[in-house]
Amino acid sequence: MTILAYLLVPVLVVAIAASVTWARHRQPTSLQSGVDSFRREMDALSPDAAPLHRRRTEPTGPGDTALGGRPAPVAPSPSSGPPRRPPAPDSRR
Repeated sequence: MTILAYLLVPVLVVAIAASVTWARHRQPTSLQSGVDSFRREMDALSPDAAPLHRRRTEPTGPGDTALGGRPAPVAPSPSSGPPRRPPAPDSRR
């Protein structure tokens, strides 16, 4: 009987947790909830619902990536000199 208890207790705990999770996350089925859901979807698709900060069409500066472009490369300062190359591998091995 004790072996059965070791199997039955976890099954009951999982069943209770699954029931609570299902009850908390189920979709409401009333007529009013369907109307509200439809209204939220229509409001989301409305052109007036788009945030104004996402409607920008011109970049504001050299590093602006709002339009999906790459940031502009930064020119090296004149005091840094030419770029350095990594040392060549040692061929004496």
